[in-house]
Amino acid sequence: MANKALTMLQIRRCIVLLQEAQSIREIHRLTGIHRTTIKSYQDRCSNSGKAYDELLALPDHELSNLLHPPRSTQQPDERHKHLADRLEYYARELKRRHVTKLILWEEYLLEQPNGYRYAQFCVHLDRYVLQHDPSMPQIHLPGNKLQIDFAGDTLQYYDQVQKEWIDCLVLLCTLPYSSLFYGEPLTSSRQEHLIPGLNNAMRYLGGVPKNILSDNMAQVVTKPSRYEPVFTKLMEQWALHYRTNLQATRLAKPKDKSSVEKSVHIAYQQIYARMRNEHHTSLKSLKCSFNKLLEKVNNRVMASYGKSRFERFSEAE
Repeated sequence: MANKALTMLQIRRCIVLLQEAQSIREIHRLTGIHRTTIKSYQDRCSNSGKAYDELLALPDHELSNLLHPPRSTQQPDERHKHLADRLEYYARELKRRHVTKLILWEEYLLEQPNGYRYAQFCVHLDRYVLQHDPSMPQIHLPGNKLQIDFAGDTLQYYDQVQKEWIDCLVLLCTLPYSSLFYGEPLTSSRQEHLIPGLNNAMRYLGGVPKNILSDNMAQVVTKPSRYEPVFTKLMEQWALHYRTNLQATRLAKPKDKSSVEKSVHIAYQQIYARMRNEHHTSLKSLKCSFNKLLEKVNNRVMASYGKSRFERFSEAE
């Protein structure tokens, strides 16, 4: 994408990720925008003299004029380069007994007095560890990711007007850290039903995770790719509105979203099975019954933790 002009939607999404202190490498992975282009916009934002919130509040034409001034010599951010060169060392030291991130950050500041603050230092270090430590392939951070999927089996209600049974796909959204999940029967998987379902999931959680992970469903991804999937424009706008990042699983790699796959299995056993003898005459009635059972599942104590999903969610997420 290095030779293509960015749309204002892409530029705004890039600014949101920069505001969240995401690395250039991570922004490239999430958006497909070339690293050099991301670095250029990072410098332009810095040279504008405005905070990221102020830039995002500007109308498109003002933001475009501010970020596309005549070419000038721009000072590179040496902090990122210095820290990137030391991340391997810090990750190795973190495994040693009694060593903490705070100690490493204090040592880092001795070498780089004008370096990153503690929170940003931890973000870069955590990301590096998750990407490079083979012993930590499935570590989930609180509030970091929401996995979404549709269950393969459907639920039904009887439409008294059309005089027929209506099959409903069930959308499931899972937070891997706490295993808390949200579910909702939908009359179809099309975007006009998927997006309101996702909105309801955000309300149920009472917040927005940093990332939304789905498989390569056509409603979300227009061009599947192992490294740079292309998302639908409507989903990109939805993600920008909620200030979250869209991610897609690798092709033919169901373990990438194993948490929501497990939630599907639990929903079959604890919700579908208990609804097997119920007969509903409206979608509202079907959803109401589903929600009651969902609350019971999320409040049930998990044997492996001695706590319910809601308790783990409330404590950490």
